[in-house]
Amino acid sequence: MIKKMTPISELSDATNVSFDKIHLDPNNPRIAPENPPGYNEPDLLFTDDLQGALEARVRAVYNVADLEESILAHGWVPIDSIIVWEHPKRPGHYVVVEGNTRTVALRSLRGERMERERKKLEKLKKSPSGFEEDLRVQQETVDRLEEITKQTDMLRVFPVAAKSVEELQSVLPRLLGVRHISHAQEWKPYATNLYILSLYERLFRDRHGKKVALRLEDDLVNHVASMVSLRIPQTRRNIQAASAFTHFKRDFDDRVPEGEPLTKEDHYFFEIIFEKPFLRDQFKVKQDSLRLPKESEEVLFNWSFAKPRNGKGDDNENIFYKAESLRLWNDMARYDAKSQTNFAKQLDVEAPETARPIRVTEAEFLQHKTQRTPIDVLTSLLKALHELKVDTLISQQEHLAPILDSASQLIGRYQRMMKAVAE
Repeated sequence: MIKKMTPISELSDATNVSFDKIHLDPNNPRIAPENPPGYNEPDLLFTDDLQGALEARVRAVYNVADLEESILAHGWVPIDSIIVWEHPKRPGHYVVVEGNTRTVALRSLRGERMERERKKLEKLKKSPSGFEEDLRVQQETVDRLEEITKQTDMLRVFPVAAKSVEELQSVLPRLLGVRHISHAQEWKPYATNLYILSLYERLFRDRHGKKVALRLEDDLVNHVASMVSLRIPQTRRNIQAASAFTHFKRDFDDRVPEGEPLTKEDHYFFEIIFEKPFLRDQFKVKQDSLRLPKESEEVLFNWSFAKPRNGKGDDNENIFYKAESLRLWNDMARYDAKSQTNFAKQLDVEAPETARPIRVTEAEFLQHKTQRTPIDVLTSLLKALHELKVDTLISQQEHLAPILDSASQLIGRYQRMMKAVAE
């Protein structure tokens, strides 16, 4: 039975922690390595090599340099709280569960930047340029860095009130969800979905152990949805898209054109596929699928990734030149059903070799949409007339009466013409 959620109360009161006892979190979905170590073993969390690799990942995801310059210019202003968790097996050592980017910026300012600026100052003192302003500005820079270092030797943080890994994992989904899944400082979609997938997998493994193949179970999906405050259908799609893209990337990354690896942005293809019923049907995705069928994966690869993409629409010769092409295909299918056309049918997963580039079909599709038939025009007019409010007619009758008279005359003329032809 799934345990009842513990209310998220409970960050402990702010406390001061030695800066060199604060460690980046390798389980944070924005920066986690391919196989994150979890929280159980401190020896896997706090190694210098891992922490250095995590710093590089943070810099690849965020513009840390701008944050560094802001702190240097204004000093350390801890407006946004850094949230940490003290590891029960390594007392006095803390994992940063919220604030990794600020931690990296401070590490740089206190370390490499301080050393570099001090060397520049010493060089100016030994070899004066004759322009005293250079020396004064450099001295001010070093002074500010020393002040920031002094301010952050003991860093004010808020610890998560969790005495075990299990308690942390119970509280953390909502703590991160409040800020990053459905609110102001949202993570990128793949990071979000990977995190949601990891929550689901943890619940599944707690129930079934490691030997049972991962599958979707409704009550576990519902539980994860409550953990991250998302609707259940959305949570299911998030789990499916992350799982499907992860499988796809593993199996096809070595087949893409040289220099064009699959990236986190390509996860968007899978988000759209799992979002749209038409696309799920085309790619034979079932309600509980955690990946595309192998045949469908092959079609998606050949249609979207087999040829060089080059980052430019016109240079991309794939059938789908961007993820939004899938959404366009879905729109074509809806239009076909309404207009008795067959634009979407020009792409057939059962006969992928016959597919035309969607860019070609798109041009024909958009042209057709602009050619409105008399039925379309009159249907739209009738709908608009039904939507007119009585109070609007009364208040604007002076202007509307002549327009309605003209419309009535035109309608009468058309009716007489059609009657004459019929006779």
